[in-house]
Amino acid sequence: MKYTLLRQNTELVNLKRLFSRSLPISACLLLMGGALCSCNEKTENATESTYMPSSTAAVTGFKLKAMSKVAANLDSVFFSIDLNKGVIFNADSLPVGTNIEKLIPNITYTSSAKAVKLIQSGGVREGEIDYKENPGDTVDFSGKVVLSITAEDNTTTRSYDIKVNVHKNEPDTLVWDRLAVTPMPSRMGEPAEQKTVQFKGVPYTLIKEKDGSYTMAVATDIIEGIWDKKIPNLDFEPQVRTMTAMPDCLCVLDRAGVLRHSADGIEWNNTGIVWTNIIGAYGDALLGLRADGGKLVHTSWPADSGIREMDVKSDFPVAGYSDFVQFSNRWTTLPIGFMTGGRLADGSLTEKTWGFDGDHWEVLSENMVPKVTGAALIPYFVYRKTSSSLVQTEFSVWMLIGGELEDGACNRKIYVSYDNGVNWYAADEKMQLPKHFPGLRDLDGLMVEWKKQASLTDNWKKVGTKAIPPMYRVKYEVEDYEIYWDCPYIYIFGGFNDSGKLNDEVWRGVLNRLTFVPLI
Repeated sequence: MKYTLLRQNTELVNLKRLFSRSLPISACLLLMGGALCSCNEKTENATESTYMPSSTAAVTGFKLKAMSKVAANLDSVFFSIDLNKGVIFNADSLPVGTNIEKLIPNITYTSSAKAVKLIQSGGVREGEIDYKENPGDTVDFSGKVVLSITAEDNTTTRSYDIKVNVHKNEPDTLVWDRLAVTPMPSRMGEPAEQKTVQFKGVPYTLIKEKDGSYTMAVATDIIEGIWDKKIPNLDFEPQVRTMTAMPDCLCVLDRAGVLRHSADGIEWNNTGIVWTNIIGAYGDALLGLRADGGKLVHTSWPADSGIREMDVKSDFPVAGYSDFVQFSNRWTTLPIGFMTGGRLADGSLTEKTWGFDGDHWEVLSENMVPKVTGAALIPYFVYRKTSSSLVQTEFSVWMLIGGELEDGACNRKIYVSYDNGVNWYAADEKMQLPKHFPGLRDLDGLMVEWKKQASLTDNWKKVGTKAIPPMYRVKYEVEDYEIYWDCPYIYIFGGFNDSGKLNDEVWRGVLNRLTFVPLI
């Protein structure tokens, strides 16, 4: 030990002498580094490190290779990988009828994996495929397919169930189920007239019975067709088809044109105001038409609504227009309302869509739908491909259904607008009315959401806590192994057929896609 310390001290003295001889600083530092290193030299007695094979085995990506003969854009289908549950699946199912017996997967996995196998069973073909050796082999996904990855340590193995989902039914067909048809909520049957509106989120139906009396029916369970039917206290004869819902009351004109309002549809109050027709609710105001000498003017109620009166233009419909609906968006300071079709003062029909912005009326579109009167305007949803991908994107639309054409026949073609009445298009053939659906005019349509429920089977076990894109509009809740989601249905009330007879049934329609149990 004394010898070692003496040697170190001697080397430090020698270094000082080098510095005193004005050697370059870099050289001095180099010499110092060498000296210091020599001070820290240890006897090399460490054992050589032992290599440990990796125990990592995981899939990092899954896609299908493009096969145009099977389906267009097959390589764009998004697959989710649940590492915890060991499931790989496509949330957006492939089109109905897609043949999945010979698909080529494109799989990425940890680079150190020693073996990657695909085991097929229960389908058209069975057997094992060595994916590392034959990555271009086709796989039969019509049965069960298990992906097995073995790590470099030849011990650790991870397995994944691969599910290539295919729609069993056409998802974008608008289905009108005959079995879901229920009778009109009449007290006597065979009603003469009806008007249905959505008031405070619930369907209200005013019915003129066959004996001339009236019924106010409120849906307590629209899905089961359960209604609370009461006789309203009327000291007047209502124009049934003018009944309109405002945020806090129902309104209707009597046969003399006097505006009446009610908080519950049973007790009615007289405003003393005389109109020729009601257009619809706009915010907290009711829009209508009134006669002023020999002309018609746009008017509103209550008087302090802030909406100015103005003359009605000659090409503006005075009756038979569709429901007046409204919307708001980030580009508007006030709601925008619009309606389509109707009958002009000279008795002719119009195809124009008129919009109101709180201050004036303007034509939003023309010559895009047929000239029609008595059509229903209903909010709903459709799905379209927006790129080369198979992924469907949801759009909110307005659907124009029914009505009477110029030749007196009922309109059987459904039109949709993606931009709030500015443009209209004939709906896809799969969304058109089926042959068994009656042609109707002066019908009413509502969208009602129904909370559906289903059990979570092996195909729908929880995959994380969030919806995996691409997903649909459905918001869902999961409790234990039950899933609940809101499904929007279209309800069609009343309407007169080609022979002028009132349809005394309530029809229910739904886009098939929205009834599917959500993947989560």
